[in-house]
Amino acid sequence: MIKAILVPSSGSETDFVVFSTALASARLYGAHLHFYHVHVSAGEALGHSEHGRFARGAGLKNALHELTETHAQRLMLAHRHVTEFCSQHEIAMTERPVSGDEITASWQQESGHGEDRLITAARCHDLVVMGRFTRTNGLPPDLLGLLLIGCGRPILIAAPEAPRTLTGTIVVCWKEGRESAHAVGAAMPFLVKAERVIVLTIDEGRGSSTNSAAALAQQLLWHRVDAKVETRSAGRQSTADTLLSQARSFDADLLVMGGYGRGRMMETVLGGCTDSILHGASLPVLMVH
Repeated sequence: MIKAILVPSSGSETDFVVFSTALASARLYGAHLHFYHVHVSAGEALGHSEHGRFARGAGLKNALHELTETHAQRLMLAHRHVTEFCSQHEIAMTERPVSGDEITASWQQESGHGEDRLITAARCHDLVVMGRFTRTNGLPPDLLGLLLIGCGRPILIAAPEAPRTLTGTIVVCWKEGRESAHAVGAAMPFLVKAERVIVLTIDEGRGSSTNSAAALAQQLLWHRVDAKVETRSAGRQSTADTLLSQARSFDADLLVMGGYGRGRMMETVLGGCTDSILHGASLPVLMVH
């Protein structure tokens, strides 16, 4: 069950799509939306700027001043977006649980190191709903990957447009391994509400994923989830392209998959399939590492 959802508010134009995705999740169980904004310092933001490393003297001073004003504006917009969204959808603001399954919300702003603050906040929630990185915002450009690896919680990555539903057709990307198993466990609150569940596996010639996909579908019946197994060959396409094209062919509302790291000493470097879907999927993606 999902009852506490962390929703970072960036103050950008993507906020309302992210908020709508979070609301679609909250409606399943009457969850609480915890809107959260990290006010990063100008110095930290400059470190993540493409040209920040080259700033010197008066140029550095001007850059820091501009970033200070930009982030003050972003904080104001982030709070305004939350207020407008909650007013539009008649969501009550509260810091404590209420009786029943009413959707509620709260707002919090903090200052400090953006990546660390977000990871710490995410660990205290059932689900994190994020947008994709579209422009410089003072945070690491690879924040999604860092959060995925560091927080230990499922992350729902919003699509470019607000979803009509998250529980029409759900496609589970299955590959034999702990990451996929972890993703299915994290997605169970969505799977039990879905109209249709498809377990999709890519045939890599070994047969283990196909066999275990059938076993997974059998076990899902105990949760009253009647899943259909589909096996595809990647052919000349990449695994990521195959998964996404198949998800489109199924008219999927949500894609579920594990996040795969690459190498013990380079855990922060995500595998190519994970990275492609993390940053390029056109539908909402629920991912956990």
